[in-house]
Amino acid sequence: MNGQLMKALEELGGEIRPASFKKCDEIIIDQPGFSAVVALWGGHLASFIPAGQEDLLFQSDNQGGEGRFERRHFGIPVCWPWFSAHKKHDDYPTHGLARYFRWELIEAGRFKNGDVKIVIRLASEDHPLIEEMWPLAFELRQVFRFSSKGFRVNFSAANLSDQPMPISEALHTYFNVSDNLSTEVHGLDQVIYVDKLDKSNRHIQKGVIAPCDSLDRVYLSAPEKCEIHDAGLQRKIVISTEGSDSTVVWNPGAELAKNRTDMGDDDYRQFVCVEAANVMNDAYEIAPGGIHQLKLKVRHQSLYEDEG
Repeated sequence: MNGQLMKALEELGGEIRPASFKKCDEIIIDQPGFSAVVALWGGHLASFIPAGQEDLLFQSDNQGGEGRFERRHFGIPVCWPWFSAHKKHDDYPTHGLARYFRWELIEAGRFKNGDVKIVIRLASEDHPLIEEMWPLAFELRQVFRFSSKGFRVNFSAANLSDQPMPISEALHTYFNVSDNLSTEVHGLDQVIYVDKLDKSNRHIQKGVIAPCDSLDRVYLSAPEKCEIHDAGLQRKIVISTEGSDSTVVWNPGAELAKNRTDMGDDDYRQFVCVEAANVMNDAYEIAPGGIHQLKLKVRHQSLYEDEG
């Protein structure tokens, strides 16, 4: 990293520290109103802690296996350029390639209003294994915007090849909750969803999603806004998206969690995944030379506070 970039990071109260996960560095930002951690392995926003509150994001203590394509459940993994299992290659990693390679810090600074700005990049040309598994050249960027009120992620994918690029994707956000059984997801009433735990049958959501237990649902043509209501933390997490037509809601429940080697038996009680996505019917193509952006905005407020 060049000296100018390091100086800009230090001026934000930031530093780069070695981390145990995949032996890859993390970017640490410490501000009066919040702290944040960006793991360069996989480009995960790993943590965002507003001052005086619990983390908005969940981190499992289970580090997963040592192999490149072993997973850890934490923060916001980037699922790209495919979501779930690869359709043609059973041996390819689940949820694409972006979460399994080291990203590069390319910018640190502030927006005009003072919000903290961190930009990271992943280019296929920098990783021969990516080019072997995905021959269409690309460049990914994530622009993180942090303030005491919450954070934003602007994920962009540029197709640098001369062929259309088929994409399904998600920002697979693990939201930290006090208890999944008393947590509710609001804002998806009357939306059609595919229930992967019910043979991928389609249903219409009736009211709020509660309890947030044993869920694997893809809400199609979903609205751009939903909320997590956490009675235990007396907190509301407001989730807004752009460039996302699907919303995935996931919690493995007790039985599936115990059968996983990459997750603690009780981890499922502390999170619900609400994911900005484009999957199944909402998958798309990026034209040669084109760019697609997927934007996520997360705000926190008191559960009893009206929006204003």
